[in-house]
Amino acid sequence: MGRCPLPTDQAEPLDGRSRKLNATSYVVLGMLSYGPATSYQLKQRIGSTIGNFWAFAHSQLYDEPARLVTAGLVSQSIETGGRRKRTYSITEEGRRALAEWLAEPTLEQTEVRDTGLLKLFFGFGAAPGDIRQLAKDRYESHRARADGYDEQRTEIEGRADRWQLKTLELGLRYERTVEQFWKDFLDELDTNPP
Repeated sequence: MGRCPLPTDQAEPLDGRSRKLNATSYVVLGMLSYGPATSYQLKQRIGSTIGNFWAFAHSQLYDEPARLVTAGLVSQSIETGGRRKRTYSITEEGRRALAEWLAEPTLEQTEVRDTGLLKLFFGFGAAPGDIRQLAKDRYESHRARADGYDEQRTEIEGRADRWQLKTLELGLRYERTVEQFWKDFLDELDTNPP
């Protein structure tokens, strides 16, 4: 589903230091609100939750927690033996920063970046069979994603909080709407070929 931009930076004093928080900062703080985690565990949590609608480079999950430790928003414990694994936890200051961000107005327009839609826009340069294949592929892709959201909802109902279920509901509605768009377009191509 489309991404809604988060503030790219926010400078605030913190014990004489300043911090700049970006979308990844808030993702890390939000995920750590559910409990301590290593960078790898953060990646897993995100992949099965907000990764469905908020895409970013997972490599950031290895750098950002350390940056948040320096800013005092996250604490870390380091394993003494083995791989010296780092486990991160959100601090009270981190919870305050997350709460402040959650209270900020979110007025940005949702951005839809769909390669299939972009290709359709420039479809005048494509062969008719390519347009039909594009529509078929996009229909099947959105149907599969919506079906996956249905399965995920069944798995997490009763365990997930109300807000997680609402984001899943929006994702499901979005995918079903776009799935129907491509299905209608396929029907249109059958009735009125290019």
